[in-house]
Order: sequence, then C-alpha cells, then structure tokens
Amino acid sequence: MTRSGYVSGQVNTAKGENLLPQGEQKFAAYMKHAVELLEKGSGISVDTIDPFNEPNSGYWGTAIDSATGKPPTSFTQKQEGALIYPAAQDRVTKLLAAELAKDGTSTEAIISAMDETDPSKFMTNWNAYSQEAKDAVGQLNVHTYGTNDRRRVRDLAKSANKPLWMSEVGGFWPGNPALGDSTSGWDRSNITNGLGIASRMVNDLRELEPDAWVFWQPVEDTYKQEKGDKGWGSIYVDFDCNYDGREGFSNRRLNDGASPDDAKCRVLTNQKYNTTRNFTHYIRPGDFLIQNEDPKTASALRADGTGATLVHFNDTPTPETVTIDLSKFASITDGATVTPVVTTKSPVDDIERNALVKGAPVAVDRTAKRATLQVPPASVVTFLVDGVSGVAEEAAPVVDGHSYHLTGEASGKYLTARADASAGIEELGANAAVVASQLWTFNAVNTDDEFSHDRRWVLTNRDGRVLTGNGGLLNRAQSGAASLSAISLDEAKTNPSAQWIVTTENGKQWTLVNAGAAIALQVSGGQTAAGTAVALASSAGSTTTATSNAHQAWAFTDLADLVLLGAKSTELSTPIGVAPSLPKTVVPLYEKGPGRPVAVQWEAVDPSVWNKRGTVTLHGSGTDPYGQSFTDAEVVVTVGKYVATDPASVTVGVGTSLADVQAAAPAAVPGQIGAGTARNSLAVTWDWSTLDAAALQAPGTATVRGKAATGVAGDKALDAVLTVIVVDRVSSSNVCKDDPATTVTASYTEPSYAPKNTCDGNTSTRWSNWVSGGRNGDSLDYAFTRDYTVNSVKVTLAEKAAQSLKVQYRDASGAWKDTSAGTITGLTTTAPVTVTFEPVITRGIRISLTHPGSYTKVAEVAISGSKLADAGVAELGRLLVDQKSVVGFAPGVAQYEVLTESTAVPTLAGYALDTNAKVSIAQATEENPTAVVIVTAPNGILKEHRVSFVTGKQECIDNGWSRNVEPGFQSEGECVSYFAAQG
Repeated sequence: MTRSGYVSGQVNTAKGENLLPQGEQKFAAYMKHAVELLEKGSGISVDTIDPFNEPNSGYWGTAIDSATGKPPTSFTQKQEGALIYPAAQDRVTKLLAAELAKDGTSTEAIISAMDETDPSKFMTNWNAYSQEAKDAVGQLNVHTYGTNDRRRVRDLAKSANKPLWMSEVGGFWPGNPALGDSTSGWDRSNITNGLGIASRMVNDLRELEPDAWVFWQPVEDTYKQEKGDKGWGSIYVDFDCNYDGREGFSNRRLNDGASPDDAKCRVLTNQKYNTTRNFTHYIRPGDFLIQNEDPKTASALRADGTGATLVHFNDTPTPETVTIDLSKFASITDGATVTPVVTTKSPVDDIERNALVKGAPVAVDRTAKRATLQVPPASVVTFLVDGVSGVAEEAAPVVDGHSYHLTGEASGKYLTARADASAGIEELGANAAVVASQLWTFNAVNTDDEFSHDRRWVLTNRDGRVLTGNGGLLNRAQSGAASLSAISLDEAKTNPSAQWIVTTENGKQWTLVNAGAAIALQVSGGQTAAGTAVALASSAGSTTTATSNAHQAWAFTDLADLVLLGAKSTELSTPIGVAPSLPKTVVPLYEKGPGRPVAVQWEAVDPSVWNKRGTVTLHGSGTDPYGQSFTDAEVVVTVGKYVATDPASVTVGVGTSLADVQAAAPAAVPGQIGAGTARNSLAVTWDWSTLDAAALQAPGTATVRGKAATGVAGDKALDAVLTVIVVDRVSSSNVCKDDPATTVTASYTEPSYAPKNTCDGNTSTRWSNWVSGGRNGDSLDYAFTRDYTVNSVKVTLAEKAAQSLKVQYRDASGAWKDTSAGTITGLTTTAPVTVTFEPVITRGIRISLTHPGSYTKVAEVAISGSKLADAGVAELGRLLVDQKSVVGFAPGVAQYEVLTESTAVPTLAGYALDTNAKVSIAQATEENPTAVVIVTAPNGILKEHRVSFVTGKQECIDNGWSRNVEPGFQSEGECVSYFAAQG
C-alpha cells in the first residue's frame, strides 16, 4: 500500500507522500478489520480510529542500507507515521467512513482525525477537507509539539461540537543549574524536566481546553535515553530484558561490557513522573476544566461539584505567593480549606522522596472569598479546595434575555450597529436613540446548558437585527466579516453563523467566537479610534500572561445595572464679583459605578450672589443616555478672595541647561480661593535669578520663588514655590522590553502575530501583517506612559523585508513627526537595521513600513533611549486643616498639633512638593484624634506626617492658642475665655 514498502515514509530525500492512491481503499478496509480483530481477540472496545499520525509533517522518511536493501538496525523512524497530504487524508477519511457504515461491521468505533504534529498544521489539514470528510470525523485529535494556534483548534471543536483530545505530546527539558540541576538531559533528578512537562500540561489545558490529555510513551527505553542524554518518558525500563539466555538483564549493556549487577533490568522513574502525578492523582475523569487568571495554574471543578483542584508550577528559583480567588462559588462553608500537595526536587538515590508531600490545610477567608498560600521555588503544587460548591450568580458573564453594552478592551468604545448592516466601535451615544444601537440582547440558543463552556448565544440589537459572522471555517480563512441580519430569533437559533460562543482564558476577559466561522469578533486592524469597523479573526492571545488579544476582548455591562442613582456633585471657586463658568456636563452614578458625562441644565441664579463672600449651591437636571431623568445634580461654588497657591515642581535630568528647565517649568499654578477645595489655574512668573545653575549638575532639589497673578483688579500677586528636582538619567537599549507599561499597536495585524511580540527579546516570535492579496504598508506604534529621550531604533525583520521604513515620534501635542533619519531603504532579513537620529523627547515611537502589494514580519524593535530616574522627594509642600494652612508648617517637619474649637474632627489635606508624588491621608476620628499623612515619592520612598487635634482651655497655654485654626485667637486669654464660655 506504500511507495516505499515501509510504513515510515518514502525512500528519497524529498520524503514525499507514501500511501499509494490505489492503496487507499485497501488501507481503509485494513484499518477497520484490524480494529475488529483487536476487539474480538482481546475483548477491548475501541472508541475511535485515527488512520493518520502527524500526516502533513515533512520529516517522515525511510532510510535504506545499500548493502542489505533494508532499513539499517540503527534506523529510528520505524513506525511513527508517513507523509499523507490533506487531499489524500480527505479521501481516506471518506473511505474509512464508508467501510464502517457497511452492513456486518462489528466495531462501533468512530473516526478521529488527524493526530497532527501541532495545531497550525492541524488547521491546514482540516481546512482542506471536504464537508463530507469533516462530517465523518467524530473526534478531533491534535498534538502540541508546536503550540501556536491552540485557540484556533479550541474554537473549531466548540463550533463543530466535537470532542477534542490533545492526543500526544512528550519531550524533555535539560537541567537548569539555577534550580539546582545538572546540565544533563538524562539526569533523573533534574526538576527542570518535571517543570517542563507541567508547564506544557497547564498551557494545553488552559488554551486548548481538551477533553483528554495524552502522554507520548510514559514508559521509555532506559538504555536509549541514558546513552542519548535525554529525558523522554516518566518511567524507564530497558527494552531488551527478554533476550534468550539473558532474561532479566539488558542484552545491550552486557554486550557493552557491563557487570551483571549493572546490567540488571530495573524500573526507574524521574522528576517528570513526580510532577505529572500532581495532575493525574487529583484531576480525575469527569472533572470540568475551569479558568483562572494565573497563567501558571490549571484548574478543574470536581465532577460532583464539591470542590476544585488546581495545579500550579513555579519554574523560578524564588518562592511565589499564590492567591486563589473563590468568589465564583455560590457557597463557601465555615470550614473551607485549601490543602497544598507539593512536589520539589528529589535526589537521584531517592527519586520520589519529595513528591506529593501534603501540607497543612489553609483556611479560606470567607469574607474576601480567597486563600493565599506560599509556593516553594522550582515546584509543582496541587491545591485541593474543599468546602466550596455551587456557582455564584455573578459568575456568568451574561444572562439569558438581558441586554448589554459590549465595550472593547483596547478601545474602551462600544460595539455599535450601523444602518448599513455593518458594525463598529463608537463612543457612548449622547441620547437614547443612539444608545439603542449600542445595546445587545443575549438570547440562549438552548436553555438546558446554563454552565456549558460552549453555550451558544444569539445577539439581537434593539432594532431587532441579529449579529452574524462569515468567513473563517466557512471559506477556509483566518478572517471574516461581521454584519447585521434581519432574520427572526427562531431562525437565528438554527443558524450557526448567527450564534456566538462566549469564551474566556482567565475568567475576566471575554471573547465572542462565531459558531459558524469558528473565529472571534475583533476590532479591525487592531485599531482603537471611534468609527473603526469590527470583523472576525482567529483567536489570539498571550500564553505567558493568560490574556486574550485586547482587540478581541469585550466587557459586558448589564442594562439592569444602569439604573440611575443620581449625579456626582462638583465643586468650583470664583473670585468675588466674577460669575463662574458652570460645567456643561455631570457624571451620572449607577450601581456599577460612574458613567460617561451627560449634559446638565443648571437652575437660574441671581447674578448678585457672586458679589458676596461665601458658598453658593446650585442644582441641575438632565437626562442620561438611557432616557432616565435626574434633578439632583449639584455644584457648590466658593466665592471669595485668592489666598494661596499649591506647590509646583519640575523634574529634570542631571546636566539639564537652565534654558531647558525654564522651558519645562509650569506656566501656571493652582490657586485657592477662601477655604474652598477647588483650584483655579493662575499664570505665574518665576524668579530664575534665585536658581544656581550648579544645582543642575548633580541629583538633588532647588527652590525657585515666583509670583502668581490672580487676574482680579486690586489683588496682590500670590507667592508661588517651584521645586526643581534633579535626577539621574537611566539608559535602555530596549525601552519597550524594559518598560512593561509600554503598549504596542499596529495599523493591521495578522491573527496570532501580536505587535507586542516585537519587544519580548525573542526573535522567534513575530508581528505580521500578512493578508491574502497583500498590503501596501503598515505601522507599529509604541506608546510610553512617561517621557523618554530616544535617539535610535533597531528593527529586526524576519520575513519579506519591507521596501522602506521611517521612524516617527509623537510630539508634545500628540502629533506624529518625522525623525531626522528620514526614509531608510535597502532593508534585509539577514541583519537588523539600526536607525539613528537627533534625540527626541517623546511618549511614542512609530515604525512606518512600506511594501507594495506584499507583507512583512518583524521579529524585534529595540528602541534605544533614556528616561529620568524616579524621584525620591517625599516631602509635603502644604498642609491644610479644613483648607486652612496649619500654623508652623514647614517641609521636613513630621509632627504637628492643632487646636480646634470643639470635639468635631476637621478634615486634613496635603499637597506634595513633587507634584508626581502621591498623598494619602487617614483622617482623624473622635476615637483617634490623630490624622496620618503619607507621601509616596515616585521611586516608592515613603514619609509619614502626623497631625494631632486637641481642644479645651488647657490647650491654650504654652503658646497653644497660636496653633488654632478657628476662630483665630489673638492671645492666650482670649483662647481661655472662649473655651470657658463653651462650658
């Protein structure tokens, strides 16, 4: 039946297809009859028949010894598989289905397919099958020797409603000295081998969601693995222990000159054996895989619903803290616990000593609904969760019959139905008519599978149209279109293209996979701008962070949670005689939190109220986007005189010129009116003659005095203080990789080739903009959360070098500008190109690529530059009690005592010298009359200030009267008299 006469592939260097076309019918008949004979002779019932093994992987071939005309005894590929292209797979599958359907067939086995090497090749094969062959396959089998596109196979299985098996994987991971291992591959005590298989199992269970996970040969040949310095398998036995006359001994070892004792056959295990038992002993058949947010943890709900099992791997040399969130369970009993079962490295002379060591149970915090445990370095730990059951009401992302907003994670904008039957993302509509196009009702296709991971939904817009999808599996593509269709709900429930599967990888992000196309709803081109269309693309995401592609992730806001509770109040301040500019919008408040600002109409007011010192409260009314009215909007305006300014600061690098400091300094400072909390911006003039330029040559601080004009006739200018903070410069040769806050987007992205891949330091991961028919060019944008001084960018192209590229930067206004480097040509995939230019200070770099009618893949983009080090100034610049300055305040003083007129506790406020520092305050109470102010500098340094409040005539003595805030005593006697009069 084969061209070579052997099962393992053709006899030629091309290693072409081996199964003879005229042998396909015979092969199908042979497969059926072999199974029937097996079942009849052994009593074993075979569930599935897969006629292939890694059929479209090009490494199958048969070597022939020219002397014998047969494969040499050293030839290792004797049985694994043979190259069979998709067209032949399709034919054989249909032929086997016909054989199994014949009268008299005794086996009840169904067809499984196609045990391909990795998910990407699996999808290539599957997309080439005819619908008849696809229908004939009852179970999907895939290997994960490669891990790309696990999500595509997962989505296929859910859409096709077929069981999915991860039907084979193996491997070995040589020892890591950082974890206490030797560098050997064979060393059975190497914990890295156990951690390697554990990580593969966790990632497969998370991303592929298989119904079964199958090992490749857990029992391996000791001799072969030892001599090859490998660690495949978990259990080792010499495979030549039954040689005639040498039973019980390895024939090969004796032939090598080993002593009988050394050649005796033994059963050995390794660390892989130990760590896999953390899975196999505790995650049992019938359990349900569930998701969690830790990318290094797999989790399962026990079949009887009485608890859960999690398996976590720590492949680092340091301990980890693992917090298990149990909030999705409906019931947590008083005695709920989490028991760790820990496997760590064991010595080779007692290989199972440290395996499956059960620790003390840890109590679950029922209030927080979580448990926190410590995980040792280089370990695999099973967490046995007991005392939890049921499913919390809020666990499901959507509820049948409810209406929702769908908000894109990357854009923050709303999925919106358009009149032309397309859909896109838009800002929240300003009125109920527009908002109606942004509301989607979820209708369950079936009502009896409430907690199924592949439950299907029909999404109906408020105008009755149904969201549908096409492309993907329907036309053998990785992309497709989304559109609105005027079909009935009943019709939609019978049409897979109108059905959507809500999928998650971490229990927090949700994607919508079209059941007909088996690909996900995605904002086109990875864009975030309002007006961008939505389409379909293959599911993508990150294994290392367990996150979905942000452009495919959607948040659901239930309309039932958008009952209007009121509007957020606003505070303003204005000088006497000046009518304030009242806000045109207010923030509506809902049960789920604040909404988007909406228009407000304020009540009419007599203009004369602005001519008198005090506070004016106005009320307003309006309607939110859902047609709900409010009348309780409130703005409180403090009317008075300007009294002070808040501190200002500027942070610069060592060696900055005086001119650059002047350019960077703020042109305005916050001005305070009376005792109001609101601040107005006041123009300021700084006295630069007070700044010694030498202070800019080393880290430290300097103070510059200034005057702020109030803009009110007759007012004196207010004192202002600017703190110049001088810090070191921190260089980076790869800003995107070194700064995790960097976000990367692209004008267009091929699914599974995320833009973030270009700054992970790994040239084997890429961004791609491939699409059928090609593109003329695209751009990669790198956005920083702080200023960087950038002077060069190194771009590593991986495939199809672009015709040219240009490096741009974002200026202070947000516009993109060309760098001095201009357009770069002569690009190649054999060596990276480094683009140097005049330094720019920016929060964004863009790489614009041109490649007419083609595509390109980018492996790495290393942005070279520097940032200012985080400052360490944690001092207060102002300290206020009820918005009045504390008497005797000075930066650097940590303890204060304030005399108050009564036992009522005032409110404390603080403003840091460094405006980038954070100020947190634990306000005083009647029980604890001391307030605590903590200033946190940008580099994390903390400084604590305490303010104690006292009251009564005894506190007036020893100059205590001068520390009063209100009513402002002029002497000790006046202070004593006041409190005496109070009784």
